[in-house]
Amino acid sequence: MAAPLPLNQPSISRQRPSISHFLLPPISFGVHLSSRTSWKSSFSRLESYRGLMSQTRETDYDEQEGTMLTDGASGVFTKMKDRFLSFKKDKYMANLEHFRGLAKAQAPKFMVIACSDSRVCPSIVLGFQPGEAFVIRNIANLVPPYDNGPSEVNAALDFSVNTLAVENILVIGHSCCGGIQTLMSIEDEMD
Repeated sequence: MAAPLPLNQPSISRQRPSISHFLLPPISFGVHLSSRTSWKSSFSRLESYRGLMSQTRETDYDEQEGTMLTDGASGVFTKMKDRFLSFKKDKYMANLEHFRGLAKAQAPKFMVIACSDSRVCPSIVLGFQPGEAFVIRNIANLVPPYDNGPSEVNAALDFSVNTLAVENILVIGHSCCGGIQTLMSIEDEMD
């Protein structure tokens, strides 16, 4: 049996998150951080969703009433189901107390903004275990200016800094990013 993962304890300190910058080939890492005091609370609209993400339920599923799959898709989903059951047996059950603690609360030390590219998974690259990092992914790991209006990234930043009190914010980019290549290929518009 694997040793239980350490349970993150809520941080009492509400200091400004630290900034880290490092390079890990072939993925380059950079960080941008705005002052915590400059965040306007956009989280109030999300109050109704509080608690939904921490709930996990097991349900019985009648395959006869399920959605019909096209030829070949069944095998892909069967493999995914097998991976889930393997995770449940080998990781979840072996670290049950840790996951029970995470179901009650989270206190990650890191907030990670990463590219949604399927080839680069920040939890794998950085070795995060469940509960260690609050992660948001989007094309080209973009962080839009707050003045441009509400966005999912700004809501996640607001929540992670003001509610979870993360200590570190990482914005992670990688080489051969299609989103960045597309952005850089757009010609400047002339007025």
